Amino acid sequence: MPATKTARTRSARSRGLRTLQHQTLPAATRHAIDTEVWFRALLLDDEGVGRGPRWATKDQVHDEALEWFLEQHAAHPAPAYPRRREGDEDLTFWLDSRLMQRARRMAARDGVKVARLIDAAFTSYVERRVRAGLVRFRERVQRQARKLYRGERKGTSKGRKTRP
Repeated sequence: MPATKTARTRSARSRGLRTLQHQTLPAATRHAIDTEVWFRALLLDDEGVGRGPRWATKDQVHDEALEWFLEQHAAHPAPAYPRRREGDEDLTFWLDSRLMQRARRMAARDGVKVARLIDAAFTSYVERRVRAGLVRFRERVQRQARKLYRGERKGTSKGRKTRP
């Protein structure tokens, strides 16, 4: 009897609906996007949020940022597109292929490289969407978690358990 393959849902990436983008971004922009994803993951269990698990992914945040930028500047070019800055780091991520097509058209219209348009999109998005207080909150939680983790590791050395 021949073996049958189970039906699997192919991912958007495998179906060609997502495009791999490689470029540089400022550290502050990357950190703010990570913070937005982190915060969404915390809220995902909150019944009031009413979003699916994809809502708390970098892919989703990247798509939202690019889509927002494309809508904001559909009629008029952005006032300025950033150039590569000292300290920018390489980053590779996936974007919705339909958004990438729109981004390529807008970049050609505005006479800039697609990477600069995406940089502007992400940077503008985090400036408007990710409040500084949220970033500070995440950093405070991370510092506290680091202290707790270090304390747990010190207390559990040599097979001893810590007391609560």
